[in-house]
Amino acid sequence: MKCTQCGSRLEGPLTFCPSCGVRPDVDLRQLHFRDLGTNPDLACPSCSRALHVLEIDTLPPMHIERCDECHGLFFNPGELEAALEAQSPPIAWIDTAQIGRIATDFDQPREVAYRPCPVCRELMGHRNFGGRSGVIVDRCGTHGVWLQGSQLRRLAEWWRAGGRHLHQQDERERAQRQRAPAAEARRPRMTGTTESAPPPADSDWHILWNLLDVVFSSMRWYRD
Repeated sequence: MKCTQCGSRLEGPLTFCPSCGVRPDVDLRQLHFRDLGTNPDLACPSCSRALHVLEIDTLPPMHIERCDECHGLFFNPGELEAALEAQSPPIAWIDTAQIGRIATDFDQPREVAYRPCPVCRELMGHRNFGGRSGVIVDRCGTHGVWLQGSQLRRLAEWWRAGGRHLHQQDERERAQRQRAPAAEARRPRMTGTTESAPPPADSDWHILWNLLDVVFSSMRWYRD
């Protein structure tokens, strides 16, 4: 692959050209889209420029935001997965060697910078996409995911190598972890007393419970 600015060859996991310092514009080469113009209400988290709205040729059409300066991309919840699906063949398998290589390429020291969400301006958190892709994305829990330039290309490689299945597994595990506290809160607690409580009123056992209560009350009255 060559730099779109100076033509120098780009190798490995580089996200910028070592010759001219420009971040290569490679993320959307496999997607059909059209530019709908800028949205002045949405600023780039990295360089504060107004983001462009792009209409991606998917079914149905998808709108994402992009910075023309640093080529960062903002996806609403679920849109990143849809964009990755649009760049992948219908049949996927897990290429363990390829997945390991991609994750290793990105497993290197990087600047830790917390960026504001383009929508709410709250600082976004960091997340290893799919749990093990090695691509650290900026994520707003409410509004979506921000990718730096060239990260979409790397995620597409990982997705095609079988990362789709790993991502789905990671999402299922994360959903289970989120449901666990709620399930624990609904679990009935032991009170420490051995006295049994009467069964629900809408059961046949409730009738039997009342009859037994009448019998025992009569026995106590007769004995007294």
